[in-house]
Amino acid sequence: MAAVGMALLLPAPAQADGPADTPGAFRFFAGGAVCIATPENPHWSSGASDRRILFKTRVSCESTYPSVTVRIKGRLERGPFIGPKYIAAASDQTQVIKKGKSATFYTPQAGGPQVSEPGWYTGTVTGQITAPLSGNIDNGRSKTVEVR
Repeated sequence: MAAVGMALLLPAPAQADGPADTPGAFRFFAGGAVCIATPENPHWSSGASDRRILFKTRVSCESTYPSVTVRIKGRLERGPFIGPKYIAAASDQTQVIKKGKSATFYTPQAGGPQVSEPGWYTGTVTGQITAPLSGNIDNGRSKTVEVR
């Protein structure tokens, strides 16, 4: 590293490759397991009998273990692309994901407070492998989109 004037030159971070290059996608690790979580953009639910806004986070895992337990915390935030946002709904879910398989996490969770007011929304998530070993915590987000 060299200092030039008042600026400090730092080496560029290594570039990731593969599915985690998807905007908003992120990786988290524990021992011999790696998972990739991809939050989708908030949208109107097509499967629910009532009209509500949600977003899904799809998580896929590769592992030397037969399965891993994954915890995903989600927040559906309401507010403009730039400016203040507030948490319209949240979720905290744990699922067991078998080696080479995937799972879907929903925010908000069924049975919890739902969101049905059109507006600008962003889905934010944190993810962690919790078993068989506890791993790092990482996070990602969807695009900020208008749900009409």
